Amino acid sequence: MIHLPVRNMRLVIFSTFLLLIAAVSAQSQNEEHKTTHGRKTARASAIEQPILVDGSLDEEVWRTAPSYAGFVQQDPQEGAQATEQTEFRVVYTTSTLYIGVIAYDSDPQSIIASERRRDADLTVDDTITVVIDTFHDHRNGYRFRTNPLGTQQDALITDEGRDLNEEWDEQWEAVSRITNVGWSTEFAIPFKSLRVPVEEGDGWGFDIQRSIRRKNEDTFWTSYLRGFTIEQLSQVGHLSGIAEIETGLKLRVKPYVLGGFSRTTDRTDGSTCRESDGPLGTGSHTCNASDAGIEVIKYRITPSLTADFTYRTDFAQTEVDDQEVNLDRFPLFFPEKREFFLEGAGVFEIGVAPNEFGGSISKLFHSRQIGLSPSRQPIPIVAGGRITGRAAGLTLGMLNIQTERYALEDIAASNYSVFVAKKDILERSTIGAFFLNREMGGSCDYNRLGGVEANFVFYQYFSVGGFAAKSAESGSANCPDSNRAAEEGSDWLTAGHIRWDSDFFNLETSWLTVDDNFRDDLGFIPRKGRRDIMPQIGFRPRPRNNKYIRQFVVRWRSDYTMNQQNQLETRVGHAGLEIRFQNGDQFAWVPHTRFDTFTEPFTNREGVWIIPPGSYSWWNNAARYTLNPGRVISGQIINWAHHIGYFGGGTFHNINMQPRIRLTDQMTAQIRYGVNKATFPTRMCVDKTVETCGFTDHVVNARLEYNFNNQWLTSTTIQYNNSDNFWGVNMRLNYIFRPGDDFFLIYNEGRRFVDSVGVPYGPNERTLQAKLTYSFDF
Repeated sequence: MIHLPVRNMRLVIFSTFLLLIAAVSAQSQNEEHKTTHGRKTARASAIEQPILVDGSLDEEVWRTAPSYAGFVQQDPQEGAQATEQTEFRVVYTTSTLYIGVIAYDSDPQSIIASERRRDADLTVDDTITVVIDTFHDHRNGYRFRTNPLGTQQDALITDEGRDLNEEWDEQWEAVSRITNVGWSTEFAIPFKSLRVPVEEGDGWGFDIQRSIRRKNEDTFWTSYLRGFTIEQLSQVGHLSGIAEIETGLKLRVKPYVLGGFSRTTDRTDGSTCRESDGPLGTGSHTCNASDAGIEVIKYRITPSLTADFTYRTDFAQTEVDDQEVNLDRFPLFFPEKREFFLEGAGVFEIGVAPNEFGGSISKLFHSRQIGLSPSRQPIPIVAGGRITGRAAGLTLGMLNIQTERYALEDIAASNYSVFVAKKDILERSTIGAFFLNREMGGSCDYNRLGGVEANFVFYQYFSVGGFAAKSAESGSANCPDSNRAAEEGSDWLTAGHIRWDSDFFNLETSWLTVDDNFRDDLGFIPRKGRRDIMPQIGFRPRPRNNKYIRQFVVRWRSDYTMNQQNQLETRVGHAGLEIRFQNGDQFAWVPHTRFDTFTEPFTNREGVWIIPPGSYSWWNNAARYTLNPGRVISGQIINWAHHIGYFGGGTFHNINMQPRIRLTDQMTAQIRYGVNKATFPTRMCVDKTVETCGFTDHVVNARLEYNFNNQWLTSTTIQYNNSDNFWGVNMRLNYIFRPGDDFFLIYNEGRRFVDSVGVPYGPNERTLQAKLTYSFDF
């Protein structure tokens, strides 16, 4: 066993801290005043009558309103004048904010516009993006984006984009049109869709970004500095003149009606349609999949504080998870996709420790633990409530959900509660506290979690942060229903980071400690009994006057994972060279080295191979190429990795392709295809008579979208995974008959293969459902 003493961990952290101090000291004089915040101010003009939102700025109110221009490049030339002119105007009635933008273009025929589906990834098109900071706290706000087709995308911004909730949906309008001088667009944003201060201040934070996809050019009205994004509201300009407005919605009731059926065949596990329906037994069974309930009741307690309630919550329209193959010893992370949990999710974003791929190695609150089983099956939600917003100088989040019992996986009916309070301090920093609780119905078993979190930002690019949490649970001594032994101590999780991250230079250290007995029923904690230290350094130089290359990225990172006795269990060394081209393409070469040790045999292909306990070292060579998202064929066309000496003697090839193909102006296809092929020598094979053994995985996630217009949208997803002997199809028709209200028609089918004698590996399921929502505003 290899040891990494605690003093070495401290040395890494201390050395990184000293280097960061040196970096800050060297650049502080320049960076301290390197800000664009408030350098420009636009004034909104009050009007009496609403505007017809048609994408054409030909009304008299547009012609007489003040016009603002002067957009500046962030890329490719920071601070340079935009190559195409953009101008905008802002007007408002007592109920609605209107923003009109004219995006002039010297070659209108080359404007790129393909997406019509709401909340699609509009980075593939030319776009106009508006951000609004209604509280002018320089941290939290709203993002509204559209393309030349008037497709809508909106998001909630929390903590300067540290959490960006792109699944947030509200009622607003955008209409665009392509003209002979470029394209124009009109935004109509009701004040009732925003949270605004009780008192009317002297201005809001405000900015506009224009992206010209064919040129790979991003321009901003105000916040053009590299190292920042449009979501970092500390850099935006000001919007003044808004006064005497109707601050919004008081009550919204949004019921739903669901009709349909589900049919299950070859199920032998005794599961039920619903618990009261009785067992299915063997053979086929058809279940009623109809229901009705309250999608949401939204009550505006104050203009800045909102309460949401839900009853018999349904998620039939939620997109299916991508098929994944787990090649590690620890569980995979799947993101939240359900609308109720995504709205306002930024407030509840606590205790997240990121890994090198931008995912999460720990997440203290992960809402997928509510209403979904470990096998990703839905658990009925009886009812729930949530309060989010600002009060008494705090950002508050309170959530309570009650679920039914799920007999198939022996999951008890449970009550889940979350409380989060955050306080803004200094210019761009926050401190907060949180409490999580799960109570098992019908027993005395419980799990509770409390902690604190802080994030400090200095000198624009220098940040220090961390969090600490302690868990508590019932034990066998005081709870006969619990099979867990009550133990003192060893129930903490702590994490932190020290980081300098600018456009040119990145230096940081992050760390994570999870005790053996830490328990979190509401979070994603894939590995306990660990101590991690993760130093990283990177450089991002931009060659001058190079017509082909925009930026190089060179980085190195090393992840050390130890047990509670400070014995090294896993070490991964990451190196990388990335080339970002002027045309938007990207190439990366990312070799890795890995060390792994474990005390229990490891296998994820039963009956084929098994890796005995021990210590193993190997390395892999990897490369990927990604095309500019504005191309007809875009996305990651190849991601290849070759592992040499895989677990001390095997070989492993991994190939992934994720192209996006724009077939027509209304049809796109996205194909994600992955192949994992591993070969092991005889000593790792269960059958010792063979020379080699291994596995070959094929995973397909293909999506075809055809959109008749911005209201009639269709998508078809086809999935295949030979590792789990599964293939499935999901078809969805979405008619948005008015903003915020939808009709869905959803068809799902999942099938399992049969073995050599014709016995299915699992049940086959088929579901057809129609869902209608309709909102009533008061």
